[in-house]
Amino acid sequence: MAVILQPCANKNARKHYVDTIKNTVSLESISSYINDKELNELQSIYPQGRLAIWGVMPSQATKWHRIQAGDITLLAKEGAVFASAVTTYKAHNHALAEHLWGLDDDGKTWEYIYFIAEIHNQHIPYQELNKVIPYKENYGIRGFTILDEEKSLNVLSAFDLASETYFPDCE
Repeated sequence: MAVILQPCANKNARKHYVDTIKNTVSLESISSYINDKELNELQSIYPQGRLAIWGVMPSQATKWHRIQAGDITLLAKEGAVFASAVTTYKAHNHALAEHLWGLDDDGKTWEYIYFIAEIHNQHIPYQELNKVIPYKENYGIRGFTILDEEKSLNVLSAFDLASETYFPDCE
C-alpha cells in the first residue's frame, strides 16, 4: 500500500475537488463515458451509485500507473493535508475527464483518473508530515507524488489513515 500526495492548491484543482469529490458524481451521469466492464466494476464498488473522482495530466501517467487499489490519497493545500481517502479503481479515459473537468489552457485534460472512497477530513500540517516521511521541514506538496514503500509505511504508522475496506481489483 502506497501513500499518494495530491496537491489541490491551484484554481482548477480547488474547483475539481468541489465538483467531483466534495460533491460526488452519480455513476449514471458518467455511464455513457465508460465501458460495460468499468460500469459493472464501479457498480460493485459503489453500490449507492455516488463516487468521488480525481485525475492527473498525461505528464503524470508513469506515476499514475503505480497506483493500486487500497492506496491512501492525501489531498493537500495551504500548507496542510486537509483530507485523506482510499483509492478504489483507476481508468485512463480522456472523454470522461473532459466531461468532468473540461480542458486546461493547453487543451489537455486530467485523463489519468482514479476513484476514491472513505474520504475523511484531516489536518496534518506539512511540517508534521515532513518529519515522518522524512522530507526537509519546509517541503511543500507541489506535485502529484506516490511515496515509496518505506515512506508510505512511515506515514501510515504515524497517522490514522488506513482503509476500512480493501478493494483488490484496480487496473
